[in-house]
Amino acid sequence: MPISRPSGQIATRPLLWTISVALAVVLLIGVWATGGLRAAPRPRIRRPATAIDLGGYEVTVTDAVLRRPARGSVVSLLVTLGVKNKERRSALLDDFTINALSLESAGGPAVTAAMAQATSQGADVNMLPPRVPVTVVLRYVLPRGTVPPPGFHARLALWRYDHREDFFYGHVEWVSRKPADPKSRQSAEFAVPLPLRREGL
Repeated sequence: MPISRPSGQIATRPLLWTISVALAVVLLIGVWATGGLRAAPRPRIRRPATAIDLGGYEVTVTDAVLRRPARGSVVSLLVTLGVKNKERRSALLDDFTINALSLESAGGPAVTAAMAQATSQGADVNMLPPRVPVTVVLRYVLPRGTVPPPGFHARLALWRYDHREDFFYGHVEWVSRKPADPKSRQSAEFAVPLPLRREGL
């Protein structure tokens, strides 16, 4: 004898199916609208020794070396840049290094930014003079006592820069396209792989 089922149970299944499909569609639309289904943008890769136009600056990565001093246990990653301020006013070195650059590393311990030092015409400077090439050395440090393994690699991410000038006071404000939120999915404009030389390792 066939088993009879309550008619309410039979009618409930299509209703639950319809609700589930509707919820799935709404979820997908929400994810798509917030960019979740789009691949995160990737910076354009440029080779070292290539001049890169960041709007307000022109940057060329000239060297990168992992160095352990003769005495001490802190390994430094030194990245040397040629930088030219393309505008007609000087710009702060700190403004450039904090907002226009970021380092990405993998295959080893975390790297921490330590300092930036600039020289122009044989003298130390803390400004980027207009239209004059400046040599900038970025120093990053690895945790004390660590040794970067052979697979350790890094690249410098470069963020495009614009500027705004106040009409009354002639004040120049550099405006980076780097997002203020570190969790942002926005990517840098350019990336430069760093062929790492090793000294004292």
